[in-house]
Amino acid sequence: MPTDRTQQAPSDTSHFLFPAEWHAIAAVCDDAHTGLLFMRNGIITRVNNVLAELLGVDAAQLVGRPVAAILAGAGPDISIANRNPTHPATSGQTVCLTGRDGHPIEFDVTASQFDNMSDAAGTAWILHPAAHMGGGSSHMFQAQEIIDLLPDPVLICAGDSTIRYASPAFSRLHGGPDNGLDQSRLLDLAHPEDRSRLEQTFGALAGSVEATLALRLRGQDGRWRQYTGHARALGRGDAGAVLVALHDVTEQAQELQGAAADRKRQLHYLNRLLRLAQQPHPQADSALKVILKAAAKALGAHRCGYWETGPEPSASHCVMAYDEVRQNLVTEASEATEAAGAMNAQGTDALHPLLRQVLNDGQALVVTDVDQDPRTALACEYFHTASVKAVMIVPVRGAGEGAGLLMLSQLQTPRAWRKDEAEFAIQCAGLIALVFEEAARAREKTQPHRHAHQDSLTGLPNRQFLFERAADIFPRMAANSTSLAAFFIDLDGLKHVNDALGHAIGDELLKAVALRLKNIVRKDDVLARLGGDEFMLLAQNLNDMRIAEDIAQQVVDAMNAPFSLRGHELQVSVSVGIALYPFDGGDIDTLMKKADIALYHAKSGGRNRYQMFSPRQSGRVSKQSVLEGELRRAIRERELQHYYQPQIDLRTGKVRCVEALLRWHHPRQGLLLPAAFLPLAERSGLIQTISKWVMNDACDQLAAWHDKGLERFNIAINLAAGQLADNNLASVLEEALDRTGVTPAQLEWEVQENTVMQHEAMDTSLLDRMVEMQVALSIDDFGTGYSNLGYLRRYPVRKVKIDRSLIHSLPDEGDGRAITDAIIMMAQPLGLDVVAEGVETPQQMEYLRARGCHIAQGFYFTQPLTADQFETWLIRH
Repeated sequence: MPTDRTQQAPSDTSHFLFPAEWHAIAAVCDDAHTGLLFMRNGIITRVNNVLAELLGVDAAQLVGRPVAAILAGAGPDISIANRNPTHPATSGQTVCLTGRDGHPIEFDVTASQFDNMSDAAGTAWILHPAAHMGGGSSHMFQAQEIIDLLPDPVLICAGDSTIRYASPAFSRLHGGPDNGLDQSRLLDLAHPEDRSRLEQTFGALAGSVEATLALRLRGQDGRWRQYTGHARALGRGDAGAVLVALHDVTEQAQELQGAAADRKRQLHYLNRLLRLAQQPHPQADSALKVILKAAAKALGAHRCGYWETGPEPSASHCVMAYDEVRQNLVTEASEATEAAGAMNAQGTDALHPLLRQVLNDGQALVVTDVDQDPRTALACEYFHTASVKAVMIVPVRGAGEGAGLLMLSQLQTPRAWRKDEAEFAIQCAGLIALVFEEAARAREKTQPHRHAHQDSLTGLPNRQFLFERAADIFPRMAANSTSLAAFFIDLDGLKHVNDALGHAIGDELLKAVALRLKNIVRKDDVLARLGGDEFMLLAQNLNDMRIAEDIAQQVVDAMNAPFSLRGHELQVSVSVGIALYPFDGGDIDTLMKKADIALYHAKSGGRNRYQMFSPRQSGRVSKQSVLEGELRRAIRERELQHYYQPQIDLRTGKVRCVEALLRWHHPRQGLLLPAAFLPLAERSGLIQTISKWVMNDACDQLAAWHDKGLERFNIAINLAAGQLADNNLASVLEEALDRTGVTPAQLEWEVQENTVMQHEAMDTSLLDRMVEMQVALSIDDFGTGYSNLGYLRRYPVRKVKIDRSLIHSLPDEGDGRAITDAIIMMAQPLGLDVVAEGVETPQQMEYLRARGCHIAQGFYFTQPLTADQFETWLIRH
């Protein structure tokens, strides 16, 4: 049977049903192979395609003709046609209709009257070919059920909206005669706000055929339901009947209201983000927090995170995530990845290919159900672990070299993301890219300034920044009469970590300590790394000085938890010295000195504690402790300096080597020699810091002279006793050589003879490294020790230096002359160079040259000079 359900509308204006309702009933009858005929006052107004095909005629040929014209012969069918059309519906009878070829076709018929008002009488025949029926009555009931199963409510009302007939669909939703709706007015059942408009519609039907409807009716559950539809006049005048056909649009209306509310919420957050975009963002993190939270709330997503990815799976991680369910924002990378749902490495690895694919495609990925979408099949392990059911992933252009993505997730249940929601997510991704670009430009502008004021290892402000800020802070504090506390923080145990695990682990520890300290400081506080294992904290606006003790205790307690670094569990502590403004000093220098003294007492008291400065401490501090504090300051403030004295080849007159002599420019005591402070440095643990400075400064200076084209010579560095036991000394030297380009063969280490004799257990690994690196060892003050020459075979000695006390009496006869001659004669067969120290006269120089000593050093050539002075001397020499 043809499936075209398009029905022809009669040219008559007295339509029984609207096209929409006619199509619905005709479609049901077509599917049931049932004919349908509507008549009014015996005149055919509509027929469906099934009946027209059964009769073999066109439907348009039947419309407008009397039904009696197609009845075949007399009999029961004639009585049906001639029956008063206002008669109630009948069933269980047959009619014979005339086909195109004139042959009668018998049908089982159910006749149904749709209105009991005489001026609007209408009848519907539901016809089924009798030949198709096993029993006629069952098909009559089936036809009746077709009418009852119409999904949308249909009403026949009087002109005042009194309900004369209600279809079963209406009765199911809103009640029927049994529920007190018999003879009720539709106007009274409507929502009070809709009644005026509905009354106008019914009134307008007196002069027109049909009108549209929009009203709310209360259902049997007590809730209002939204309807749209049509009202059609079945007659003229106030007494005419009105056919009301309604369609329930409650769910659509709720969806539209929800979408409108969503768009209003999106507009609110979009305005907020637009204001955000107009502000400068030198730091992207703060803006990213706002964007992620706004995106999650605007779209009603359970999670919203910003991800970064790279070529390897290990590079994929969530940088920051907002969890709407928990109402929290996570910024630590590992915690953010966990908050975003990646509870283990396997989950993130499963997500990695999908992130890379979205990034490469450059298009947003919108998925309603991750279990049903083939695009997310490979990432299901991650989504199942994270309980994610629906997701939107949007690439962020320009963020981290194009390696960023915005991900919004819905948990547990699928979600059909709307087009406007996807567009909002794309706008958020664009804003993130804008923020990152602006932050990158800001970093480029401030790069030189930041490097000058930032510690390269920890990222904290450095000493220079601290003093510049202090220059601004202290004048304002004096004007406002506010208080400040200076905390001198020293890390206990860093030397042990460096010695046992190496400087790489020590550097990681310093960065971890700096991070814990940053989590303690308040917004206006200044935390800086002074160098080595020392930090300084300036806490401003202290209304109660007891707050300073609370902060110090927090600093101490923050280090109690062990540090996990590269598979090592490290337990360290800090000691803290505190000085208060204005009680202990009125400037940064004074406060730092007082805090340093307090720190000394904290360490003396057992470490892992804090100590407030008190005036009584100054009286109890020994000269040694004061000097130790000053030495710490000297290292920080670059009061240490190298002086240089050349060693001259007596055969050519050229400079063979330059000895770097360490000096301390003490602000009160003047120029101090190493003997005055190196023993203290060994006892206080500062010797490693000094050694590192000595190695780097000497290599820097030699490289600078070479870059200037000065003649080539070696440089000799003096080592104290404590340095010989430092197994990291060679690593420090290697780093300095690699950085400056100085070759190991250009470097000599000078060690006093008595130091060698007293340190029989010199680190073998250190000596082996010296041999491997080809660093020469020189024995200073030779001839004043125990005269045990066995160490000349054990150690890589290449040079011996005759002590100045033996040279002083030359060329006169005596013990000095005999010992000098013996040393020269002994060194020559061993292939050792001999250097005479303390040469002050030409007679001494000539005597040494005649005896075969080819290198000399002393005031005869020049006294120790600063680097600039030595450069001038060398050019003139």
